Amino acid sequence: MKQARTFFGLLIMIFLALPILFGIIWAVGFTQAFVSEKTLATLPGEVIAEVPGLLEGMMQAARDERSDMDYDTRAWLNAMAAAGTAPKQLMRETGLDDWLERELTGSLAELGRIMNGRSSARSLWLDMRPLKAALAHPAMTAWFARVLENLPACSDGESEAWARALAHQADCESLPPCRPAAAPPGDTAAVAAAIRERIGRDIPDRVNMLENARFPRRNFNVARTVDSFAYLLFLIPALFIFLGAVIGGRGWPGFFRWSGVATMTGGGLVLALSSLARGIVPWAMRVGPMETRYSSHWMHWHEAFAEHAGSLAQVISRHFISPVVTVAGGVCIVGLLLFAFSFTFTRGEAAKPQAPAA
Repeated sequence: MKQARTFFGLLIMIFLALPILFGIIWAVGFTQAFVSEKTLATLPGEVIAEVPGLLEGMMQAARDERSDMDYDTRAWLNAMAAAGTAPKQLMRETGLDDWLERELTGSLAELGRIMNGRSSARSLWLDMRPLKAALAHPAMTAWFARVLENLPACSDGESEAWARALAHQADCESLPPCRPAAAPPGDTAAVAAAIRERIGRDIPDRVNMLENARFPRRNFNVARTVDSFAYLLFLIPALFIFLGAVIGGRGWPGFFRWSGVATMTGGGLVLALSSLARGIVPWAMRVGPMETRYSSHWMHWHEAFAEHAGSLAQVISRHFISPVVTVAGGVCIVGLLLFAFSFTFTRGEAAKPQAPAA
């Protein structure tokens, strides 16, 4: 009977309690990252700072003929590289950098304050006019014209696609990577201006970031409410841990010992995996796939591209995996306390006076 109870208790712990606890730790950690005021205030700026370097790395990676990059992407990136203006310089010259850092980052930071109850909910408008002004900047038009000049000549089918785009019969998201036949070198500025003007017309002047959100008008800490609900999810694995400990453990010492070991195991697995992911993801992005005979379907990462991609992955992992590590560490501490508490019952039973022999 004792072996059967131990067996069924282990089944409950291994196949129900531990997998559910594992998943809920990740869910609670990611939820904290998504609603964190710090994440919304700092993550966009850190990502934006990595974008110019990432684009430059992609341009350099496009020169590698061994890569699995598709032809269209390679052609556009090579033309951008041949335009002679670095992405960071172009963004700074046109004012796009200022719009990203001030307007976009500021709006997301304000959204974080609203979600954390530090500001009352209201219409949160994202001003798109500086973005449209950046796209209409003469430097942007000149740069796009140089990009077009460095593209290969169009075929008949590609020329028709360009004609439909210029005639407003097709969108500008699928422009063929070639120089329009109606725009020989030196005459691409008109085409660049037409495309730029059309893109600018499609962008609204302002966007309400809370248009479909139903926040209370007064200050309301949405983040704390979401966090509280997320922590309530721990009641689900706690129920199965309780059930497994009642069946497998014998008496109070066994119950707390089983509960502590199961809780520490679930938290420890997440702690080890999340800590490993936080370190190995940026490293893997920098190193890239190994040059083996099995890597023919992998992209041959260029050193510069891999370095910037690794930095971007490190920024994202720091904001989204660190809360998971914190939650997993807290679960491990709870499990350790339960395990340690089991020995108080053991000492109490050992200290009981023994009945005298008859």
